[in-house]
Amino acid sequence: MDYKIEYGRADQIAGLLKDISARKGIGDILSKGIVNASKEWGMADQAIHVKGLEPAGYDPRILKGMGLAYGTSPRGACHLRSTFYKPELSKMIDPDTIDGKAEMFIEWEDRLIIFDTLIFCRFYRDLYQWEELSQIIKGITGLDLDKESMRKIAAGISNDTRRFNLREGLAPEDDLLPRRFHKEALPETNKVITEEAMKQLLNEYYKARGWDGNGLLAEK
Repeated sequence: MDYKIEYGRADQIAGLLKDISARKGIGDILSKGIVNASKEWGMADQAIHVKGLEPAGYDPRILKGMGLAYGTSPRGACHLRSTFYKPELSKMIDPDTIDGKAEMFIEWEDRLIIFDTLIFCRFYRDLYQWEELSQIIKGITGLDLDKESMRKIAAGISNDTRRFNLREGLAPEDDLLPRRFHKEALPETNKVITEEAMKQLLNEYYKARGWDGNGLLAEK
């Protein structure tokens, strides 16, 4: 691949972005996304993505819950679906814990699904807990919803989103992380997220969501 970008050369990066937008040269391949580009260049096993979306800087080799977040997010390796990096970075939850983490993650995810229904910014996540959300919903709609009622709504949204993705061609295998997160340790910590740990997280997540062991659920 005869294309060079030197470190710190913002003008060269800008040039590549122009080539991508114009689908010119190498930009034509990159414009099709990481999945197609990595296959085109024979680098599929090197590409870092889930469901075609590259992750942000929250590394699942350190923040194990973010591995689950990236895997189960319906739009790919998105850090904003659950923002689960917050409780792990702040040590509200031990980043290395695997056992029981899926249930903790789901409660966090459910609350932010309710955020989405209210079109709230993610950064209100510390301010608006379940009690505050209940008060807001009652003030706006008159509905008197407790935590259990809101979580039931969030679960329904999560289930319908999963059904849509499965119907449109995604599969439970698309919940897996890139191989490199399992095989390449971070130099600073020598940590990986093992395949066994990821499978456990997914299995516990599927079970807590009421899906089967393969991440599938019944049609409505």
